[in-house]
Amino acid sequence: MARERDPLDALKNIPYLDEDFFKDLAGIELPDPTGILGRLGRGKWPPVDVVETAGEVIVTAAIPGLHQAGDVRVELNGSTLRLEGEVTSGLQLLPVVKVHQQERKQGKFSRTLTLPAAVNSKSARATYQRGLLEIRFLKQAGTQGETLTIEFFK
Repeated sequence: MARERDPLDALKNIPYLDEDFFKDLAGIELPDPTGILGRLGRGKWPPVDVVETAGEVIVTAAIPGLHQAGDVRVELNGSTLRLEGEVTSGLQLLPVVKVHQQERKQGKFSRTLTLPAAVNSKSARATYQRGLLEIRFLKQAGTQGETLTIEFFK
């Protein structure tokens, strides 16, 4: 008896998809193609860079539109870093204002990353300036369940 072919096999060859995308697909009821296409168009947000040097791990996230430190929460649990928060529109919506195009993302966000090395959360420093959240960790055995304070510059 021939094995039934998985309709998602073709998607696994697309280079920018990763295992998290396929984990998310588990919750989609097929054959609704709009669910899959919606997730493809969204991508991961906020975009994050993770850089490792000889002594540090540096995480930079592009999150324009935050107004205060409380708009984002940074939590470290072992080697797992979680960013979550909400970006609200700086635009005052008045009855006479018409938005013709809006491409900047807004709303709630959540991003979970696995850091490439063990870090010490006690030495962590988080800053937000000009739309970039930068978190620096010294490399070494870390502690569990720390929420980091963010220095917020306008």
